[in-house]
Amino acid sequence: MNLGITGRIARTAAARPWVTIGVWVLVLALSIFAAGGLGSALSQDGELQVSTESKVAETDAQALRGGGDEPRVETIVVALEAPQPGAAYSSLVGDVTRQLAAVEGVEQVLPPNAQTTAPDGSSALIRIVIAADAPEEVGAQILAVLRATDTAEFDLLPLGEASAGAIFDEIAEDTLVRGEVIGISIALVILVVVFGALVAAGLPLLVAIVSITVAIGTTAVVGQAYELSFFVVNMITMMGLALGIDYSLVAVQRFREELAHGRTVIDAVSVAGNTANRAVFFSGVTVVLALLGLLLVPSTIMRSLGAGAILVAIASVATALTLLPAVLKLLGHRVNKGRIPTAHPGRESRTWTAIARRVIARPSVGIITGAVILTALALPMTQMRLAFPGLDSLPADNEVRRAATVLVDDYGLGQSNTIVTLPGAAAAPQAVEALAEQIDSLPAFTGTRVEWFDGGAIIVTEDVYDGADERAAAAIATLRTETLPDALAGTDIAASVGGDQAMSVDFTDVVAESTPWVLLFVLGTSFLLLLVIFRSLVIPAMSIVLNLASAAAAFGLMVVVFQWGWGADLLGMPQVDGIAPWIPLFLFAVLFGLSMDYHVFLLSRIKERHDAGDSTDQAIVVGLSRTGSLITGAALIMVAVFSGFALGDLAEFAQMGFGLAAAIIIDATLVRSILVPSIMAALGDANWYLPRWLQWLPQMRIEAPDEPVAEPEPEPDDYREFVDA
Repeated sequence: MNLGITGRIARTAAARPWVTIGVWVLVLALSIFAAGGLGSALSQDGELQVSTESKVAETDAQALRGGGDEPRVETIVVALEAPQPGAAYSSLVGDVTRQLAAVEGVEQVLPPNAQTTAPDGSSALIRIVIAADAPEEVGAQILAVLRATDTAEFDLLPLGEASAGAIFDEIAEDTLVRGEVIGISIALVILVVVFGALVAAGLPLLVAIVSITVAIGTTAVVGQAYELSFFVVNMITMMGLALGIDYSLVAVQRFREELAHGRTVIDAVSVAGNTANRAVFFSGVTVVLALLGLLLVPSTIMRSLGAGAILVAIASVATALTLLPAVLKLLGHRVNKGRIPTAHPGRESRTWTAIARRVIARPSVGIITGAVILTALALPMTQMRLAFPGLDSLPADNEVRRAATVLVDDYGLGQSNTIVTLPGAAAAPQAVEALAEQIDSLPAFTGTRVEWFDGGAIIVTEDVYDGADERAAAAIATLRTETLPDALAGTDIAASVGGDQAMSVDFTDVVAESTPWVLLFVLGTSFLLLLVIFRSLVIPAMSIVLNLASAAAAFGLMVVVFQWGWGADLLGMPQVDGIAPWIPLFLFAVLFGLSMDYHVFLLSRIKERHDAGDSTDQAIVVGLSRTGSLITGAALIMVAVFSGFALGDLAEFAQMGFGLAAAIIIDATLVRSILVPSIMAALGDANWYLPRWLQWLPQMRIEAPDEPVAEPEPEPDDYREFVDA
């Protein structure tokens, strides 16, 4: 048997299965040990790794205040069910104040006074000063105190960087657990339906869990040297479930097909390794290349998400190529245990054969229908607005949102601060004071004050609008381009605008500047890889156009659901004023990689049959009939996984999960099942066009043909074939 490298790897792993499994057990143990240090490796900060005006403002502010980080101020809103505080209120405030003062890292606790109590007595404010070097757990400890002393008469609502961070950590963890439970539960059901056997259905979950564990352990090690966002764990889990199941699903099914065709166990493992595993390898390469584009964006969020997805993609490929063949060798024919009586792993799907024949019979109908639907879905993308979801996107009962609402309604305070740093302001104090008054007169700001230092001044003002409100970004732009230049004209003061909303604006600008380079890298490398794999100019061009179209359609649906609110309540999604700036570029890279997965799986089977002598139409029918159920099953599993993560309380997770799920549905149904076979049928032999000047390209066959084996005896006429999901 002539084996390529993936076939030899599979045969070697299967030749000594217990040695292979032993090595993986050791790798798992080391990964679990390393994962113990993950907490110290992650950060909630989304730092930009290039100079921006908001970063300059932050640096100037630190320098003016004497260097180093300033103590942080947390606000605790005491919301009373009945106005006019009494003895119970005084007792509660005293008790909470004492307990908060005992929290490690808390420097000072300021109880309510006349200025921090609402005129109608419905609320009061407790201020907490947290040391700059406070431990990371200080936010969680503050929350624990508040929740332990919360009563039916009084609500204790925190608002501040430390407490909000702890609450977001809880939401992210809840989302992670929910996504795992929903994804694994639905995936197991789908796998049983697709495979028709319980043992076979469990193998992809095994590969996914191993891949996730290894990737998390590796991330913990990488995080000791590079700053990583706390989003990375959710990213690894989500992509690990999707890719681990996807890759092993293809390999296990091919192994079962070869067993059904009469091969020995070791030969079935070898053939699966030589064909399906080779497709898995190249699919993994396309995913990694697409995700590498995210590393070009100078942002810890984007690079963390990209790094996490890359690590879990590599782990998934390695597990599928080595551990899975060893397990399959040990299982042998027992892989079909718990089999559904109507299932037969060696048969082509009659359903998908019929679909393929119908599509290629009238390819123009499929092309026109698919193009019209994709265009209609993509049109709303032109109305996409990029903005980080604000506190208004949180559930109405969320503690942070309720606290912010009280601050705005009862005290006229903003949800965040904007700062203007003015080094050298002492040379023009009157201009600085006039500037502060002018800023305070703008509708977007309130409570403006000037802090004077030896080296200059800092203007601090409260933001009136929610961070996702388009008026917030417009106010920052007006402040930078009109207000400051006009007020400081004739002086030598160099002013910089910073704060949360300014950083959001700068982040959006940096992502927009990086987008062309990411697109060029992802599209260019994907084109070159597909060109080499399929030795065709047409195949990679078609793949890129269709992937771009399906991504655009998904973006259009995101605008419809999140910005326009159509069906948001029905789907349990928050309606917000914009899409998080990192979402579109991130989704593009991930979706391009995942779409190439399906493309490689489908086209490799079609090319295998075409190289064996079938016409293009015959190859399309065989390829779609053999992969249609797998692609559909893998897509349903991915949709289940992504939907589980989309149902969390964080709008950014909801947008990410929904966008991925929508794109996968579009890609696996409309694109792979209709458009790809229709276009290929219409092109015929032109699909494989390669000009003479490119004939030097190496031969990189994905599905390598093997010696034919005798087909099994036909089953009785009353045999009912399993209908694929």
